[in-house]
Amino acid sequence: MRSSRLALMTASVCFGLLAGCGGGGDNTTGPTNGGNPGGTTGGTTGTTQMIATIDGKAWTASSGGVMAFQVSSASGGYLISGLELTGTAIGTSLSISINDIPGPGTYPLGTDGVSVAGGFAGVTVGATQTWTTPVSGAAGTITITALTTAHIAGTFSYTASLPTNGATGARVVTSGVFDAPFKPAAVIKTLPDSVGSKMSATLNGQAWNAGIVGGQTGSGFISISGINDKQTILFTIPIPAAAGTYVLNNVLPNFVYAWDPNATKPAGARCCWGVQGDVGTVTFITLTKTRAKGTFSATLSPQPGTAATGQLTIANGTFDIGLFHNP
Repeated sequence: MRSSRLALMTASVCFGLLAGCGGGGDNTTGPTNGGNPGGTTGGTTGTTQMIATIDGKAWTASSGGVMAFQVSSASGGYLISGLELTGTAIGTSLSISINDIPGPGTYPLGTDGVSVAGGFAGVTVGATQTWTTPVSGAAGTITITALTTAHIAGTFSYTASLPTNGATGARVVTSGVFDAPFKPAAVIKTLPDSVGSKMSATLNGQAWNAGIVGGQTGSGFISISGINDKQTILFTIPIPAAAGTYVLNNVLPNFVYAWDPNATKPAGARCCWGVQGDVGTVTFITLTKTRAKGTFSATLSPQPGTAATGQLTIANGTFDIGLFHNP
């Protein structure tokens, strides 16, 4: 995650100093699995452009300031950026870094840009002040309408609220439209089935979307986790022999926990839940060596000695996760 965010900030600064630097999918949030073939359908306007509204004010990137790079053909990684060289917002640039992109579709912004199909975005002013999307899993969206070897095009909106370099507050970007040429040309590949994940639920009735997702098997167990800037959810059970429903009750060997990723016991009102005898289930709809897809729910009790109070109800949980394996 750090390397991906560093790439975004480095690109933003470079675009901010451009003169000195040398100058159809299913429209669901993310792919249904990482093995979808790379999309080359859809057309572009044929006009290089990037426009948006930033905090209610129109912003237009100069034609020479719109760029797109394929960061990785193996993982479907792309960087899109635009810089305004003239006008009222001169020196303001927008950058979007996305990964695990098999083709056209709508993907979340506010993710790690590594494990979750989607990415993160930022606003840079004068190459000195930068705002980026928090790892909330739901800081905005980017819709890819065309992805070819020559161009990437689509729409976007997001709120960047993690300020750096003296920046303060948040920047709200809406009505974004882009059509950017690849230089050099992109190589569109079918992504491995283990690439690209997503995980969501409601926690006590509030929407929760993972910005970082992990799935791993080893020593006879399968472990699935989702993290955002407020809450982590992790469950581990013995690797099922087949798809089906399995208990999550914190009785060996089935576990499910939730905690605040920013706090350690006993600090933090969102830390920590999960005690023996809790009630929960996980249903594997499909389970292969490279991907797990299913649903989950649980009612967790606060752990003694932590700041958590009351029960945490996890409902409507879904996951579609690429798996990594240990022998």
